[in-house]
Amino acid sequence: MMQLSLENAAVRLDGTLIFTGFDLDVSSPGVTAIMGPSGVGKTTLLRAIAGLVPLSEGQRRCDAKIAQVFQEPRLLPWQSALDNAGFGLRAAGFSHAAARVEAEVILDRLGLSAADRAKHPGTLSGGMRQRVALARALAMTPDLLLLDEPFSNLDPPLRDDLRGLLLKIVVERGIAAIVVTHDPIEAALVADRLIVLGGQPAQKLADLTLSPRPQNMAEAYAAAADFMRRPEIAAAFARV
Repeated sequence: MMQLSLENAAVRLDGTLIFTGFDLDVSSPGVTAIMGPSGVGKTTLLRAIAGLVPLSEGQRRCDAKIAQVFQEPRLLPWQSALDNAGFGLRAAGFSHAAARVEAEVILDRLGLSAADRAKHPGTLSGGMRQRVALARALAMTPDLLLLDEPFSNLDPPLRDDLRGLLLKIVVERGIAAIVVTHDPIEAALVADRLIVLGGQPAQKLADLTLSPRPQNMAEAYAAAADFMRRPEIAAAFARV
């Protein structure tokens, strides 16, 4: 069984305490949204969860295969979409041919045509590039998928479509996911659990179970309005 935990975690960068006293335990499939105002330290927290930023205080325990998707796709410009999607697998020791087979399955699931898979990133739309980045992460069959506002640069219709598709794949595959967002509507649409960061240095102000997941935008707006009325969450955004 996968396990990821932070205990009393804190990170200090260049002498500035970014967040402190943070506890987290993820041991089963589901989607956790980490929400807070821009600049509060959500990305730094996600990088600490991934083990990319060392903790200044506290402990991190991880027994899970982790894959991460960033706000920018970060694709290799000299490789095709297909080979970008298989990059992580090749780095993990898969042959070029085997990596391509696995990447093809995920890219097909994410709606990339054979013609688009042969293209290089510079000739793909922003939405297609982000699909390739998602495919690269999902092809690794992670236990835990970390997503740092992966849809924030996309137009609303495309963002809604890709968000829904990713959520469906995460649920089907039994993946645990942590999604960073500043958007309460997005949090309501995707998350089973909501963690809210606020303050300077940032601290966990709320840790809520959300259920059931909204089935349409009207329900999402209602759910978001409900948790945004909570005093501790409203205070986090009022300080911005």
